[in-house]
Amino acid sequence: MEPTRALKILIVDDEEIVRYTLGEFVRMTGHSPDHAEDGQAGLRAIQNTTYDAAFVDIRMPRMGGIHLLPQALAIQPHLSIIVMSGHGDDETRQEAMQAGAFSFLYKPFRLKEVIDIIERVSHNKDTDG
Repeated sequence: MEPTRALKILIVDDEEIVRYTLGEFVRMTGHSPDHAEDGQAGLRAIQNTTYDAAFVDIRMPRMGGIHLLPQALAIQPHLSIIVMSGHGDDETRQEAMQAGAFSFLYKPFRLKEVIDIIERVSHNKDTDG
C-alpha cells in the first residue's frame, strides 16, 4: 500500500494517558494530532478546525461520544469518527455505528488496529476526492 497523506486527527478522551499515547502514535505514523479532554472541548475543536478523523471515547464527563457524534457530523459531515470504549458491548457498538460512527474500537486496543483504521480513513478521503 502506498503511503497515505498526513491526516489531521482529533483525540477526545478524558484520560490523559490515552490522549498522550494515542497522540504520540498518530504523530509517529506521520499524522497531525490534536487533543480534547471531553466532548464539549472536542465539539469546540471541531467547530474551529477541519479534521479528517476523530477518535472519541464513549464515556466522558460533560459530554460523551454518543452525544458528540451527531453534533460533530452536523458541523463536519465528512468527519470519520472512531468511537472508543473500555465499557462497550455489542449494543453500544451498534448504537455508535447507527449514529454515524466510522468505526468502533474496544479498549484496550492494539496499535495495529489504529493503523488499519487510519489507512481506511485515508483511503476513503482519497476516493471521495
